Amino acid sequence: MKNTRRHFLMSSGAGMAGALGLSLLDANRAGARADRPSGPKPDAGTKFAKITLVQLQLTSQKGPDSVVERMPAFFERACEYGSDLIAFPEYVLGSRITIEHPRVQRFFELARAHKMYAVAGLVEQSGNRWATTALVVDRNGNLLGRYLKSHPASGPPPHFWPPLKGQDNEARGTLGSQFKVFHLDFGPIGIMQCYDGYFPEAWGCTSYMGAEIILWINGRAGMIEDSHCLMASQAYGCVVAANITNGKNTGFAGLGCISDAKGTPEESRLFPRIKEQGDNCVHATVNLDRLRWKRKHLRTMHQRRPEMYHLLTQDVKMWQDYPEIPWDYPECETLVNRSQL
Repeated sequence: MKNTRRHFLMSSGAGMAGALGLSLLDANRAGARADRPSGPKPDAGTKFAKITLVQLQLTSQKGPDSVVERMPAFFERACEYGSDLIAFPEYVLGSRITIEHPRVQRFFELARAHKMYAVAGLVEQSGNRWATTALVVDRNGNLLGRYLKSHPASGPPPHFWPPLKGQDNEARGTLGSQFKVFHLDFGPIGIMQCYDGYFPEAWGCTSYMGAEIILWINGRAGMIEDSHCLMASQAYGCVVAANITNGKNTGFAGLGCISDAKGTPEESRLFPRIKEQGDNCVHATVNLDRLRWKRKHLRTMHQRRPEMYHLLTQDVKMWQDYPEIPWDYPECETLVNRSQL
């Protein structure tokens, strides 16, 4: 199993007992014809990636200072599973701090001690500016890179827009200006943060850049929306791994490429997933060979009509179709189609 955590540990002398006894879960089996190929069959050379998603609450009693106290247990559980990657939610490392902060350094140390890739969010300070940042750490505990949130969550309900004073922190910070792909030893991943996941274009661009697995880390209440993840997985040919802080439904949209999940899949739901709120984690093994086979043959790629999609990159003013409907807030008039303040 080259390019996996097992290979990393064996090459470093740590070793890993046992063999993988994995069986494929083919979500499309019922619709497949017997005389049609159903994907590559697993063998000794099949490539897998093991991922642990952490659901970690942030409250007044459980703030960032408690995060590093709770992190080691999740690293241990990920290590027991043999994970290549562990992902924590958005914001958990703290606000307006740099990577030199003791919490961040402790996070790096845990990744190094457990020899796995790790992702976690914070609001990162840079001079007099700040950004909602996802840090990607390699197996040696070194910073591999950052993804800056591109779509700010700002404003009151029910629209969570416009970014009114007092609710405009992210919109006044530094926003990401590009989507990113991080090349790990098992394959390329992408990252999105919270509100990014409400924009189909963000999923599409990240997958088209080569990301086979997209992490969607969230710092909010509520739940991970199954529909967003399943749409992205099916339309853009990627495995989606999504987690949350004060909500629930942390889990995977697997595109039929999750090979060892326990339990029974539910129709139109993530699988496997965490059904309740509270600190917890969920693991999954991604069959990378099967995922790449699906991406190779993805009909929503081969049958795209990009010559018809020009409006997706235009400054569309849909609100002008409804002049008879008043704005909910007078500030809306001057904040239309603006993310960065």
